[in-house]
Amino acid sequence: MNILLVSMMVPEAPSGVRVHYQRLAAGLRGLGHTVTVLTPASVSRGQSRRWGALRRVLDLAGPLGRHLGAELHGCANIYSALDRRAVYDVVNAQDATTGWLLRRLLGPAVPVVVTGHFNDHPGREVVRQLGLRGRAARVVVRWHEFFLARTAHFVSVSGYVQGRVAPLLPAHARHAVVHHGLDLAQFAAVAPDVALRARAAGRPVLLNIGHLEGRKNQRFLLAVAAELRALGTDFLLGLVGTGPDEALLRARIATAGLQDCVWLAGHRADVAALLRASTVYVHAATNESFGLVLLEAMACAVPVLALGVGAVPEVLAHDPAALIAPDAPPAAVARRLHELLADPAAQTRLQLRQRAHAAARFDLPAMLAGTVAAYESARRAATPTPAPPARAILAAP
Repeated sequence: MNILLVSMMVPEAPSGVRVHYQRLAAGLRGLGHTVTVLTPASVSRGQSRRWGALRRVLDLAGPLGRHLGAELHGCANIYSALDRRAVYDVVNAQDATTGWLLRRLLGPAVPVVVTGHFNDHPGREVVRQLGLRGRAARVVVRWHEFFLARTAHFVSVSGYVQGRVAPLLPAHARHAVVHHGLDLAQFAAVAPDVALRARAAGRPVLLNIGHLEGRKNQRFLLAVAAELRALGTDFLLGLVGTGPDEALLRARIATAGLQDCVWLAGHRADVAALLRASTVYVHAATNESFGLVLLEAMACAVPVLALGVGAVPEVLAHDPAALIAPDAPPAAVARRLHELLADPAAQTRLQLRQRAHAAARFDLPAMLAGTVAAYESARRAATPTPAPPARAILAAP
């Protein structure tokens, strides 16, 4: 197949969506398919500057204008970068907005499959993130619901997302669940990060990877670190990523005197090596559509503890030993970590269970097979069923 992958997330975006479509593209190419990846970064610099003028005007309208301006700017760049001479068998859009755009540009003969990465509702997530209220909040919610209501083929990355998105899709929509997948052997073969082990100096390493922002909840992990230190546990907590909370986190680390046991690692591309040098991966996000980093940790043979929100229980096999109650206070989480770090055998049992679950449900071949099946289903639906010959019609009883 000749496949077009489209996303609003540029190739440098610190997002699991970007990681997903890049791995998906590589895997599909490995199966012999032709894959073109199209993002707002695919447009020429001159065209991007031209559309940027519209975005700057909308920015003047406040948070609502900035959000809609970013959406329209991304769509405009994709519109300009699309090669209309190419003939595609299927389009896989990583959000409903670009899915609608490509359907309009390519016509009904090219089926568009939308992959859903949002946690509960794409519009309400933006409302919470931007603190919108009243009419502005209603506009954003309706904006995203408009595109979902015009989506004919949808792939959810988890059963949790499927349950949330189904009421927003049209009644005739084809819907499938295709979990994320990894080459587990490739991750397990990565060498541990030597510099991280040197920094830890024999201490157990607690790792967290994600954009430094409210939903990823690194502030909560700092409170856990303070409680864990009060229990007399020796550890190093590494927070990997960048984002709007970075300055706040640095200030809180200094105020609490956690500089000796908390490390802000910044953006790192070598997450597998960092995971391989870690003792426990700790995930505190307040919601997740899947949590790709959880799978990466399991692939690296690192036991995972995580707040049991969104699709996290699904990813961690509903294992009570791996899940933390979403309303658990920092002191309770610190006690769980204190006990786990003191029990290497428990760490090994948890890691082995998680690794077996990942191998059974989240390997790369399964993700690729499920994705191709969704493409083929969309292609069959887009191909009109040929009418029987007139003679056969006349002969029918």
